[in-house]
Amino acid sequence: MTSANPIVRLDRVNVRFTTNLQADEGFPGPKRKTAVEALRDVNLDIQPNEILSIVGESGCGKTTLCRTVVGLTRPTSGSVFVNNVRVNFGKSDELRRLWRTCQMIFQDPYSTFNPLSSIFDVIAIPLRKFGLARTDAEIRNQMEFVFNQVGLDYADLLGKYPTQLSGGQRQRLAIARAVAIKPSVIIADEPVSMLDMSLRAGILDLLIELNKKQGVTVLFITHDIAVARYISHRIAVMYKGSIVELSSAKDLPNSPQHPYTQLLLSAAPRLKEKSNWSKELGSILRNVNPDTVGCKFYPRCPLGMEVCVSDVPTLERVSAGHFVACFARSKEA
Repeated sequence: MTSANPIVRLDRVNVRFTTNLQADEGFPGPKRKTAVEALRDVNLDIQPNEILSIVGESGCGKTTLCRTVVGLTRPTSGSVFVNNVRVNFGKSDELRRLWRTCQMIFQDPYSTFNPLSSIFDVIAIPLRKFGLARTDAEIRNQMEFVFNQVGLDYADLLGKYPTQLSGGQRQRLAIARAVAIKPSVIIADEPVSMLDMSLRAGILDLLIELNKKQGVTVLFITHDIAVARYISHRIAVMYKGSIVELSSAKDLPNSPQHPYTQLLLSAAPRLKEKSNWSKELGSILRNVNPDTVGCKFYPRCPLGMEVCVSDVPTLERVSAGHFVACFARSKEA
């Protein structure tokens, strides 16, 4: 699933955050500034009408990536293109146009909404701001249509507040708010991680249905490869701010190339099969400063080479539709 005109494109995007740290591990003393590299030269094309999942452990930069796409985090360097137009993060008018195209579903359904806003206001505010409805009657008509799409009871919820809803209902309301303005792209930041297992499948199926029936492109953030495989067309694996592997959802779990992807899959629990955990993958730890090496995975990598210390690997094609950022794998190809 590729096209010459991706709906979203990230070109060498870097995001660095500056923090102030106390000297001597928190004890009183002079402060020093340190830079945290959240995204590191990220290149990524998101194709129209696809579901692309970003997977990786906590702190790898998944949320920063999706906040950058939707304009909530300004990149330190690099460019973000939406519909072949470069996003100018310094102009509010351009960000408004971006939000008309891209909407985000946040991870926590319990802190997503203003507790003082009614459910009617949750849908009415974006419709009014983007000029999609003017009267209360128009808002109610669109609200009823959207609620039917996401599986909410319009008659039962009208007049209530988000605090009166269950977790699953709140997440569906968050999806309703996102799709109400008919965006082309939805960024879903771990939308099922705080829900019960019984509710997760419903939310995932809802996103799949929006993709199939309305052609909505979905950027799905998760730490669970099994969930990514269920919902996605393609999967990108992130490690310490970089994308280390990109492939189809069918091929990546069956033929992982990057050692980090293999580590993630080996650590996944299995009900019927024995775990394929590799001691070699899990126990290697080289005594090097990870901030001074090219490949961030080098201290843990069983395939580590001398070039990994000095150079940064980039995504290279190893087979049709399969890309890996690993010097050892690219040489094998």
